[in-house]
Amino acid sequence: MYKKLEEERERYRKFARGGKKDYWAYTICGGCYGLCSGHVHVVDGVPVAMESVVDSDMGGQGGICGKGAATILDYCDPNRVNYPVKRTNPNKGLYEDPKWERISWDEAMDTIADKMRKVRKKNPKGVVWAFTPGPGTGLKGTQSTGGFFSAYGSPNMALGGAGTHCGAVAHHLGAMVHAGWDILPDYRYNNFLIRCGGNEGVGGGRMAMTSTRQFAQARDRGQQTIVMDPIGYQSGGKAVEYIPILPCTDIAVLLVIANIIVNEIKVFDRIYIMKKTNGPYLVGPDMKFVRDKENRPLVFDESDRQFKPYTDKTISKEALEGEYSYDGLKCQPAFQLIKEHLKQYKASWASELSTVPESTIHRLAKRLVDEAKIGSVIEIDGVKVPFRPAGLCAYKGFQGHQNSFHQYAAMYLINSLLGNQDVAGGIVGSGTVRSLGNVGTGTLRFEPYGTHDGMLTPAVWHTRTPYPPRDPKGPEFINLLDLFSDSSFSPYPYAEDWDEIWTKAGRPYEPEIFAFYGSNVVTNTCNPKIVENFLKKVPFTWAITTIHNETTEGFADIVLPECHHLESLEIWSSFGFFFNYPIGMDRWCFHLKMPVVPPKYERRDGMDIYLDLAERIGFRDVFNEWMDTYLSVRTPKWEQEGASDIGQRADTTKTVSARPIVRPEERISYAEIVDRTLKYHFGVDRGVDWFMEHGHINWDKRPEECYWRYFIDARIPIYYEHHEHLRPKLKERCEKVGIEFDWNYVQALISYFPSVLYTERPWPDSEYNLIAISHRDVLHTHRTSAENPWVDAMSKLNPYTYYWVMHEETAKNQGIADADWIVVENLVGDKVPGRVRLTKLIHPNVIGGVGLGGWAKGRPTARGKGVRFNTLLRSSHKRICPVTSSFESGARVKAYKVPEETLKRIMAEEHMEVEL
Repeated sequence: MYKKLEEERERYRKFARGGKKDYWAYTICGGCYGLCSGHVHVVDGVPVAMESVVDSDMGGQGGICGKGAATILDYCDPNRVNYPVKRTNPNKGLYEDPKWERISWDEAMDTIADKMRKVRKKNPKGVVWAFTPGPGTGLKGTQSTGGFFSAYGSPNMALGGAGTHCGAVAHHLGAMVHAGWDILPDYRYNNFLIRCGGNEGVGGGRMAMTSTRQFAQARDRGQQTIVMDPIGYQSGGKAVEYIPILPCTDIAVLLVIANIIVNEIKVFDRIYIMKKTNGPYLVGPDMKFVRDKENRPLVFDESDRQFKPYTDKTISKEALEGEYSYDGLKCQPAFQLIKEHLKQYKASWASELSTVPESTIHRLAKRLVDEAKIGSVIEIDGVKVPFRPAGLCAYKGFQGHQNSFHQYAAMYLINSLLGNQDVAGGIVGSGTVRSLGNVGTGTLRFEPYGTHDGMLTPAVWHTRTPYPPRDPKGPEFINLLDLFSDSSFSPYPYAEDWDEIWTKAGRPYEPEIFAFYGSNVVTNTCNPKIVENFLKKVPFTWAITTIHNETTEGFADIVLPECHHLESLEIWSSFGFFFNYPIGMDRWCFHLKMPVVPPKYERRDGMDIYLDLAERIGFRDVFNEWMDTYLSVRTPKWEQEGASDIGQRADTTKTVSARPIVRPEERISYAEIVDRTLKYHFGVDRGVDWFMEHGHINWDKRPEECYWRYFIDARIPIYYEHHEHLRPKLKERCEKVGIEFDWNYVQALISYFPSVLYTERPWPDSEYNLIAISHRDVLHTHRTSAENPWVDAMSKLNPYTYYWVMHEETAKNQGIADADWIVVENLVGDKVPGRVRLTKLIHPNVIGGVGLGGWAKGRPTARGKGVRFNTLLRSSHKRICPVTSSFESGARVKAYKVPEETLKRIMAEEHMEVEL
C-alpha cells in the first residue's frame, strides 16, 4: 500500500471509536454548502441516520432537511470513486467512454506531480483550476483548492457553475456594502420583507436550515414576506403575496421605488445616508469626487459652512443636497445627483417593462417606508441599536443576468435609503462579519474596516475584495479576471469568444493542465459544446472527486478518490464566518467536520492529497504559509498582499502561544494542522479529541457584533465613483482584444439597462415569446444530489423538479397540455426536450426548469433525469455584466410540440436515453 495512505489510515483509526458497534458521532452536514451541524448514528460501521445538533444554532436545532438526511446513501453509493484511475481512451469529448483503468497511488501522484512541476517551472499560469462547494465539500473545496493553486502560482480559477451562476454580483456588492458573502433579513426582528429572487429561508442557499428555522419562527410571530419573482412555487409558497415579474426587469421597479421614496414620499434615513454612505461626497462636473491635496474626497459641513475631507473629526452635518463652488469648481453632493437622476424613472414606464401594476409599485414603496420605522431604536442586551424592521432581499436568480450590477445595486440603494443595513430587523450580511473574540481565549477576533475613500472592506473573505479598486491589466489570465478587475468570477474560458480574445491578446501562454475538485464544468456552465471546445485544448486533466461525472468521463486523464463528507476531517468550513454562520442574535457556534467512520478502500482526504502534491512539486513551504495566515485569522483571504503588516497573532495564556500554527519548513500532517488550529483558538485542551466528544463550542453573540454598522468607522457606496475612473481604462484594454460593451454601463449612478434577453431580438415577440430561467429546487444541491436514490424518489413526487414548467394560459394558447413532451429552442437553434407541467404560479412569458439532466455512466441514478437547461445558454462577452462579469443565465426561447419521430431524433442528437 502507498506509504502516505498507510500513515493516514493510522491517523484516522481513532474515528472508528474503538470498534464500537453502535454510536452517535458529531460532524458538519455535507448535503449542500449550508454547513448545518451534524449528528450521525453509526451501526456496525455504517452511517444509518443523521440529524442536526439540538444545542446549536448552526442548522435546524435538531431538524435537518431531506437531502441532508439522504447523504448517508451517498456514502453507500456503489458508483463511488474508490481507487485512483487513469483514462485509456485517447479520445476526449462529450459522451466519450474513458475506459478507466485502476492504477496505484504511486503512479497517479508521480504522473500528476511531474506534469505540475514542469508547468510551474515554465509558467504556473498554464494550470487552470476549478472547484465546487458540492458534492459534500462545503468550504473545503473552496479554501483548500483556492489555497493550493494560489500557493502553486496560478490565478486561473475557472469555476464553471459554482461561480458563473452563483453570485458574481451578489458577492461583489455583498463585500462592498455588508462585508458579507451576500444578505439575509434579520429574521428575529424583521417585520416586512420583499424578496426578489432566491429561496433562502425555504430550504436552499447559504445557512439552508438555519435560515429556514429563522424564517419559520418569524412567520409564527407575524412577519410578512412578499415575493416578486418570475416563479411563485418556491419562495412564493411561504409569502403573503406573490407578484409575478418578467426576469431582469426588477431594476425598473426598484429604481421607481427609490424615486418614490426620495422625491414623492420624501422620507428616508437622512442620518444613515449622511454618516454611513458616500452620499455627502462632493462630485464635480467630471462625475468624480472633488478631493483635497491629499486625495481625500470632500464634503460640505452645513454647521460651519466649510469644505472638509470626509475624515475630518470636526464634521457635524454633511450636506446631502445643494450646489457649491470649491476653488471655482462647481460641485454637489453625490446624493443630490442621485436624487435628480431618479426623477426620470416613472411607475408607468416600469409597469410596462415588468408587468407589475403601477398601483402595486406605489404600494410597495409606501409600505417599505411605513414598516421601516425610520428613526427608531431598540435595546438588546443593554445595547441600543437602530431598529429598521423592513427591507428587500434577493439572490441567485435576481443577480444572474447581464444587467445585474445595476439591478442588485438598485435594491441595495433602497435598503440604504431605509437605513436598514446591518441593524436590528433590517438586512444583514450573511454570516456574522464582526467578532470581538470568543469568550474563552479572545481569538477569532475580526471586523470590517474602511480603506480606499473610507469604503467598507471585509475582514474575512474567500477571494479578492472589491476595495481598494484595481486597475484593469492584461489580459494575461485565462479567466480574464485581470482585465475585468471588478470581478471575482467570470464565465471565461468557457465562452465562444475566448480563443479569439486570447489570440488578440497575443496568446501569452497556453493552458497545459486543467485540474478540478468535485466540479462538473461540462454540465454546470453553459452549452456543453462550448466547454468542450476549451477542455479539448488542454493536454492533461486531473481531478479529485467522490464520483465520476460528465467532466471526468469526457476529459480527465487521472481521477483521485476523495473521501465522502462522513469520512472527512475538515477545518475550512469552520471558518465560514461571513458565509454560513447564523445571522442576527443567534449564537456563535464553532463546529468541526469529522469522520463519523474512517475512510474505506483507497479514498484519501483532499487536503492530504494537496499536501502530498505540494511537497512533491516543491511549494509545501508556500502552502504552509498560506494555511497559517488563513487559519490564524490574520488575513483570511486568498489575496494576501502585504501579509507582513496585517497585525499581531492571538497571544493569550490559554492558547498554544503566539507561534505559527504551521511553519513553512514543517511537514506535519493535515490532521496535526487541524488539531493545532483548534488548540490555537480554543486552548491546549480543546483539540480534535475534545471536539469528537463534545461536537462544538457555543458562545453568546453581542449586539455590537451582529448590528455592527454604527460601531465601525467605514462608509458604503451609493454612488460608484470608482467606475468613472475604471471606464476609460477598461474600454482601452477591452477594445484591443475585440471586446465591446455599452460603456455607459460603467458609471457611478445606478441606472436602468436592459438585459441582452430583450435587446438581441425585439420584445415582445410572437415567436420567441418566452424567457427560460433555471430555478433552484429545494430538493437538490447543484446536480450532485440527483444521484441520490432518496432525493430521486422525492423529485419524482414533485411536479416541478424533472419538468419544464409553463403558465397554463400560455400553454393552452399554444396547444400544449399538462405532461406533454415539448421542445424548448433558443435563438441559435439549441434545443432541449422535456415534459412540461402547467401552473398559475409562473409569469406567463416565462418557462422554468431545474438545471439537471446528464449522461455520465458513473451517475446511473441521475442519468437522463430532468431537463438540460444549460444547453440553452450561450456564453460570450456580449452576455456578461461589464462590471462584474455576471453571466446571463436566462435564454430567449420558444416552446412547441413536435411529432414523435422528430422528438426521438432530437433526443438522439443530445444523447438522451429517455423512454417517451
